[in-house]
Amino acid sequence: MFKIKLENSKILRGIIEALASIIDETEFIITTKELSIRAMDPSRICLLQLSMTKQDFDEYECDKDTKIGLNLEDLDKILKRSSAGDSVELIFEPDTQKLKIKMKQRDSTKVRTFSLALLDIEMEDIPMENLLKLEYSADWSMNPAFFVEAIKDAEIYSEILTIKAEEDRGLLFSSVGQIGEMEYELALDDLLEKNIKAISKGSYSLQFLKSILKIENITEKLTISLKDDHPLKLIFNIFEGGTISYFLAPRVEEVEFEEEDLEEY
Repeated sequence: MFKIKLENSKILRGIIEALASIIDETEFIITTKELSIRAMDPSRICLLQLSMTKQDFDEYECDKDTKIGLNLEDLDKILKRSSAGDSVELIFEPDTQKLKIKMKQRDSTKVRTFSLALLDIEMEDIPMENLLKLEYSADWSMNPAFFVEAIKDAEIYSEILTIKAEEDRGLLFSSVGQIGEMEYELALDDLLEKNIKAISKGSYSLQFLKSILKIENITEKLTISLKDDHPLKLIFNIFEGGTISYFLAPRVEEVEFEEEDLEEY
């Protein structure tokens, strides 16, 4: 069995809302040391991983490594019933084959408990370690609000956001459509950290990038890696601990994550 708890329900609610906008169902992998989720969207354009260690939770009990399949849309609906000041607790007992979600208001005796049936899911092996080892020609960390602003500006014009990084100039986000075009520039001084070794450029689907808008409010730092003809890498550092690693294939020719291509990385 396992029992994990976060005093701030907003953290888990934001994470699940973002994941549910990309994938319908997935496995939660709970070990004695961490909780993780790996998943790929049905179109094989976007790949993501959530990692939260035991220390990232306010309470964490797990006596045996466990995998449970869940419908994220249903879990999202339940977690949206939490309110400010609620703690959220996830409890799994093998005999019930259901996940129990318990919400408790701070300084109150009120407790609400929901249950969610498990799914039998066959997950394909995702070579996340290979992707995380990829070397990029441009890496930088930034205030996530800047990236969110660029996404919202770009979607006025099209469904594609183009990102360009230059060693001596900084970043340029752009979008072109029938009604006009948008350019959003950031100088190197606007970045928290930067390691831009060459000019790098890529175009990416706003349909998938818009899903990250849901985790801006729980992210303290966003790290982006860019390289021509490579997946865009986004690493979100979550308040109170944990990371979401997000890979998005370039939009150039509807590139997909084929298994043989991933193995090359």
